[in-house]
Amino acid sequence: MLVAGHGAWQGFLTMEVTAPDMFDESEPAQPTQAERALGFLRDRIIDLSLAPGSRIDERLLIDRFELGRTPAREALNRLAAEGFVTFRPNRGGAVVQALDFAEFEQLIEAHQFVEAILGHRCRLEAPGLGARLREIQSRYVPAVEARDFLRITHLNTEFHMAMHATLENQILYDFALSVHRRVERVLNYTYRNELLRKTRQDEQFRLNLIQHEELIESIEARDREAFLTRILDHGKHVEYRLVDLLRRRGIAAEEVKF
Repeated sequence: MLVAGHGAWQGFLTMEVTAPDMFDESEPAQPTQAERALGFLRDRIIDLSLAPGSRIDERLLIDRFELGRTPAREALNRLAAEGFVTFRPNRGGAVVQALDFAEFEQLIEAHQFVEAILGHRCRLEAPGLGARLREIQSRYVPAVEARDFLRITHLNTEFHMAMHATLENQILYDFALSVHRRVERVLNYTYRNELLRKTRQDEQFRLNLIQHEELIESIEARDREAFLTRILDHGKHVEYRLVDLLRRRGIAAEEVKF
């Protein structure tokens, strides 16, 4: 957990968002059963294995993960707080949240907001930031090459949250993490539907890799102006890919639901 002060950034250099820490020689804390259940369900919602509208039975968590009723309920409450499920008593409990066009607009606005803050406030001089991003990028590239969509989105979040950690503001960090996690589902939807145009998708991923490299170069050069321009352009790329997809599918704005 981040705390105020310089130690927050130093602490982040020795932790991973989604993968074991290769810089910390100590044994990572083992997740609890409730945390494993939460991570499993979140991933299945993000990668669309659990389709929007799917019912998530509390009994499933109790039986599959051997959770007690209280931790099972806590996992569902956490997913609801993150915007991934909603409670509908008439549907038998929790269901996976849909994203309609109005919510998509709000999510994109929130994403642009956190990236704009990052552009102005990221501590480009934070010790080890460039090296940290290059390490994440070294795992991101093979994920892109393998078209492992879930891992691509997880590592993209990790990449951006490494920069957000330098702000040393827990409230902003938590908000940015929530936004990026919800963007992950939008990206997985986009990537799956781009498969019909493989050449187009290949080009988009090529540009994405270049953008990450340019962001790292801006940080290493301590070039605030270039970093701000590039992070904003990079953020707009998410919106561009999805809107382009929806336009090609001939879906009107008011009809968009996924």
